Amino acid sequence: MRYVDSIVAPEEEILHRGRLHWTIFLYPSAFLTLFLLPLARWLTCEAVVTSRRIVIASGFLRRSTFELSLSRFESIRVEQSLLARLLGFGSVLVVGVGGGRQAFLPMARPMAFRKAMVEAAREVD
Repeated sequence: MRYVDSIVAPEEEILHRGRLHWTIFLYPSAFLTLFLLPLARWLTCEAVVTSRRIVIASGFLRRSTFELSLSRFESIRVEQSLLARLLGFGSVLVVGVGGGRQAFLPMARPMAFRKAMVEAAREVD
């Protein structure tokens, strides 16, 4: 069971699930990290928009989570180079009221995640 699936309340609906982009497997590294570490990162990182909040979680042995109520959502920033746009990934920065912020990179389909967040936040207001 994925982390976010285990914390979602019964009346809360998952609207969108973001993932790391497959390009994380292309970064040069030593033999052991060539596949195993990017695979572990890909399997354990997730960004989810629910009907109530945004949850960004990463890690297996050392878990890091960022949860932001949609009513506290202030802005989202998406950055994509030309190559990233062609391959369908980008960096996402979520900013909450009061300065809370969390980055998620490289996210697959960042504009779909942005759209889901903006629409979900609009429904809460």
